[in-house]
Amino acid sequence: MKILIIHNKYTSYSGEEAVVEAQINLLKSKGYKVITYFRSSAEIPTIRFGKLKSFFTALYNQKTIREIKSLIKKEQPTIVHIHNLYPLISPAILPVIKKMGIPIVMTVHNYRLLCPNGLFFSKGEICEKCTGKSKELNCISNNCENSIFKSVGYALRNFWARKNEYYKNNVAIYLCLTEFQKMKLVSNGFQSDKCKILSNSYNKEIKDFDVNIKERNYVAFAGRISPEKGVPLLLEAASKLPHVKFKFAGFCSKEFKDQLVIPKNVIFKGMLNQQELAKFYKNAKIFVLSSIWYEGFPMVFPEAMAHKLPIIAPNMAGYPEIIEHNFNGILFSPNDSNSLASCIEKLWNDNVLCEQYGKNGFEKVQNRYSSKVYLNTLEQLYSNLLN
Repeated sequence: MKILIIHNKYTSYSGEEAVVEAQINLLKSKGYKVITYFRSSAEIPTIRFGKLKSFFTALYNQKTIREIKSLIKKEQPTIVHIHNLYPLISPAILPVIKKMGIPIVMTVHNYRLLCPNGLFFSKGEICEKCTGKSKELNCISNNCENSIFKSVGYALRNFWARKNEYYKNNVAIYLCLTEFQKMKLVSNGFQSDKCKILSNSYNKEIKDFDVNIKERNYVAFAGRISPEKGVPLLLEAASKLPHVKFKFAGFCSKEFKDQLVIPKNVIFKGMLNQQELAKFYKNAKIFVLSSIWYEGFPMVFPEAMAHKLPIIAPNMAGYPEIIEHNFNGILFSPNDSNSLASCIEKLWNDNVLCEQYGKNGFEKVQNRYSSKVYLNTLEQLYSNLLN
């Protein structure tokens, strides 16, 4: 089987890029021939009038269509697997690929099929207005990107793809990260039988080890330190628990950090390399995700679970599918610092519960989110599609 993977990379490296890389490496490791067609948003500043041109290439890019057609004719792939198509590739390529007789699989990393900015998050809160009556006009009226040029561009490209039914008429299978994400697609007109679940995988070796809970001595947060990650909410919860130490790992802009009220029991560690991050997880007692938006499948979850950490997460979106309440963690009421602080306090004072939840999470990573499980599921989905 030969697989063509198409992806528009982002300006900076992200979790989505890591997932695409891991998928390619897994397929190659199993002997599949993988060919790729990549563009990158990092190209835009190098192109004359790049920002203006990307406005139009998001709708239709003749150069990209010509290149992909040529690549398909040369390589004759069995399946085309797409990821992100904006802004330099464009979903206008989809009917061209289908016409050439190649089935299309799409990994749905976010909510961009329904929401112009892909996040269901605007102006500091969850927003699903673009699934309503006025559709993409809401992106413009709300100025979701804090730039009228960008907001118009995002709204127009989503409108164009929806109006032409580029995705609905041409994608054979949508690979959703969670049932929650699938439900959002189905409730907005996508065919249920085309929407399958394929969660992200943990792509490192999963080794068992003994835990000394008494040596684990802080609550950990890892990821981008930004408003949508609920960082102010977690800091507020930390201020209610002065006897508990908190450590944050990840990039934080000076502008955002200057706006924060940081309690004395909180330490910002900054960006950590892989070795430092592994040690960061190993020495933590509890892991907290405090996001106030619908993240797709946070890769910090399997990372923390592989280190036998109990996890506290908001009771919304797809989080309860990964963090099962009173099994491998605890769910708190979204946007409620009192509820979050209460959950942290409960686990902090119960070593037995921490150990049990950590053990359960470790087994879940092995059984549900390992690279072996991911690859087997992907192979089966490919096989079913071809048969």
